[in-house]
Amino acid sequence: MSDDDEQQSRTESSVVDASVVGLGIVLRSLAPALEQVTLQQYRILVLLVTRGPLRAGDLADELGLLPSGITRMVDRLVRDGWVTRRTSGREVLVTAGDDTVALVDRVLARRAVEFRAALRRMTPDERSAVRTAADALARTAIADPVLDAQILLATAPPER
Repeated sequence: MSDDDEQQSRTESSVVDASVVGLGIVLRSLAPALEQVTLQQYRILVLLVTRGPLRAGDLADELGLLPSGITRMVDRLVRDGWVTRRTSGREVLVTAGDDTVALVDRVLARRAVEFRAALRRMTPDERSAVRTAADALARTAIADPVLDAQILLATAPPER
């Protein structure tokens, strides 16, 4: 194996290791929410909190689900008090409730606390290197997995 191949392999291994750490932080931050709603329901809630009221059809399109599947999930979310639904003609508008906003905010706050703690344990040079690497990774990542993660994590798309 050439030096370039070896360096590439070490870089890939480091990125995978860091992604596992990041995923662990994300999962720990999500765990309390997933005691109250399913992951798919949480994704709906995040969209409603981050984008405002949406038509049921738009939710289905955004999540790659059939409208009938969204209808069933929204029925459960309405029943459990997470969202409200208003019908106007053939259009169904779904809106997040106050408890929904609080739930998503708690998840985001937990995640931010853990990442901040990890960054505080780094030297200034390490933090700078992490920022440079994270910016490069976000800028060059392929779109589909990134968009799915943005919905799950309630984040904005990376600037390109």
